[in-house]
Amino acid sequence: MTVGGGPDDSRNPRYILILAIAAGLILSIGWVLKPAELVSEPVTAASQQELSRLPALTQRRELEEMTEFFGGLAADLASGLVRLRSVGRSAVVWSADRVVTARVAWRFPAAVTVAGSEGDVGAYTNVAGPHLPLAGMRTPQLAGRVPPPRRRSADEVETGRWVLAAWQAENQIAFAPGTSLGTVARPCGQRRVDEFVTTIPISPTMLGGGVFDLDGNLLAVLLHCDGHDIAVTATSVAELLAEGETHDSRVRARWGLRVDRLNPIESFYFGLSGGLMVRELWERYPAAATGLRPGDILVSLDGAPLDTVESLRILEGDEASNQETFWLEARRGVETVSIALPARNIDTRLDVPSPIGTGLVWEQPAVGYLIASVQVGSRAAEAGVLPGDRLIRVDHAEPASLDEVRAVLADDRSEPAFIELVRDGRTRGVLLQ
Repeated sequence: MTVGGGPDDSRNPRYILILAIAAGLILSIGWVLKPAELVSEPVTAASQQELSRLPALTQRRELEEMTEFFGGLAADLASGLVRLRSVGRSAVVWSADRVVTARVAWRFPAAVTVAGSEGDVGAYTNVAGPHLPLAGMRTPQLAGRVPPPRRRSADEVETGRWVLAAWQAENQIAFAPGTSLGTVARPCGQRRVDEFVTTIPISPTMLGGGVFDLDGNLLAVLLHCDGHDIAVTATSVAELLAEGETHDSRVRARWGLRVDRLNPIESFYFGLSGGLMVRELWERYPAAATGLRPGDILVSLDGAPLDTVESLRILEGDEASNQETFWLEARRGVETVSIALPARNIDTRLDVPSPIGTGLVWEQPAVGYLIASVQVGSRAAEAGVLPGDRLIRVDHAEPASLDEVRAVLADDRSEPAFIELVRDGRTRGVLLQ
C-alpha cells in the first residue's frame, strides 16, 4: 500500500539551484555590510611627552593667573604709595598729609620731594633721627589728593594667608606676593617692635614700601632695623611715630642732643640740684658742632632756668623767627661755659653733601681707647659700657695713657668717675659709681 505525501521538491534540481543562488546572495551582502575592524594606534613618544607636560602647563597657567591677580591688586594699591624723588625711596601714605618711609642714612633730609601722580610736591620732615628706624614727613600739598590706605592689625591675619608687598620703583609699582607667618617681637635699637613675618624676601630696594592684605589694608611698613630689612607692623609704626613727636625726640632729631634730669647720685656728684645733663650727642648734628659735650649740665636757656625737657620746646622748630642765636649756660666740671646755638636754618649746612674733591673717601682716624671686653658684673657693665666702645674722656679731660684708663675703670677704685664714650656715631656719658 502506498501512502501519498505530495511531490518530493527536495530532489528537484531547479529548487536546489534557487536555494544556492539565495545563499550566495546573503553571504555577499553580509560580507559587504560587515563592520570594519578597529585598529588601535600605538601611543607614540611625542604624545607621552605632551601628557607629561600637562601638569607643568596647568601650573604655569595658574601662576600666570595669580601674577595677573596680584598685579591688579598692586595697581589698586599704587595710590597709597609715593616715591620720594630726592632720596630715591618709596614711602607709604600714612594719613591725609603725612607719608612714612624707612630711615637708612645717618641724617635724613629736613625737606624732600614727593613724586605724586599729579606732579611733585614738597614735604618737610618732622619725625626722624638715628634713634628711630623711620622718618615721617608732613605734606600739606598732598592732602586730599592721595587717599591713605586703611590699616589693619597684623595679629588679625591668619598664618598662611596671602599678603602682598608693594613699593614704588623708579617709574612703576613693584610687588612681591607671599604668605603670612605671624608676628614676633624683636629689638630695634633702644626699643622693641613687632615684626610681621612672611615668606617674602625683603631687599633694600623695597624699603619704604608696605605689606597689604588682599583687601588692600596696610599691615606693615618695610624698615631697616639693626642691620636687617624687616616688615614692622602698622601698630608698631604708629607707636614709633608717637615717640618721634615727643619733646625729647624732636630735640634729638633736630639737634642730635639727648638730655635728661640728674638723678640723686649725679646731683650729689656734680653738686647741682637742677639743670639738664647732656646724655648723648650725635655726629654731624648741630649740637655736637656747637661744642657741647656729654656730661655738660645745661643750667639756663636765654636766661631762663632749665629743669625739664619741655623747657627746651623753643629748640624744636623755627619758632623764634626774630632771633638769630640761642644762648645756653652750662656747667662743665667746675667751669661755667656759654654756648651759642643757631636759631634758624640749622640743617642747611649739614644737609649738603660734602664735596668729593679728589674722588676718594677717607676713613676718620680712630679716637680714644678701644674697649675690647667688659667683665660681667663690673661697675662698667652696670653703667652700660659695651665692647667696641671707645673711651675719649674721663671727668671732662682726655686721659694721658692707657694705664690711667685702666685705673679709672678698675673695680677697686672707690671714687666715682664720669666717662665719655663713642659708639656708632654717638658720644655718650655715663657715671661709674
